[in-house]
Amino acid sequence: MSTVERWATRSDAWTPEDDARLAELVLHHIRTGSTQLRAFEEAGNELGRTAAACGYRWNGVVRKHYKEQIEQAKRDRKARQKAAAGERGQSVQAVTMTSSETMKDVIKFLQTFDEQYQKLRQQVETLERERSELQDKLRQLEAQLARTPAQPVAITPEQLEEDSRTLFAIMERARKLLDAEGTRSKE
Repeated sequence: MSTVERWATRSDAWTPEDDARLAELVLHHIRTGSTQLRAFEEAGNELGRTAAACGYRWNGVVRKHYKEQIEQAKRDRKARQKAAAGERGQSVQAVTMTSSETMKDVIKFLQTFDEQYQKLRQQVETLERERSELQDKLRQLEAQLARTPAQPVAITPEQLEEDSRTLFAIMERARKLLDAEGTRSKE
């Protein structure tokens, strides 16, 4: 099976309608002075894909077929900006809209970053508390160990049996010696 056939048979393969909608959204964002990243996010939400997948598809496949439309969208954007620049109030408004959209992105990023930072701080605090508790417990156990007298070494049943045999052998020798001395003294 060739690579092209494999891609064509995937259940989540890009359809020509998906490509057209992706192109439409990206061109709209170019015309309005927005970013392609925002277009990829919007397309991802609409097409049920990730923004990264949309960006990859746009840059790898779709963009090549829309070169003229991209250039026209850029010209439209410049024409809009020039027309807006002709009227001072509108120029400020166009810049403010672009800036406010960018600021919203920055604020959203910072809020997400702050949430993650706070979670990590809480985890660090929890880990430090646990570490402190474990160190206290270790000190207590070390002190308890120092106060505890040395325990005698446990004797296994095999050692006890061997020691008993040795003791009985010594006692038997001592009895024989005593018997031998008693017999000599009688003679």
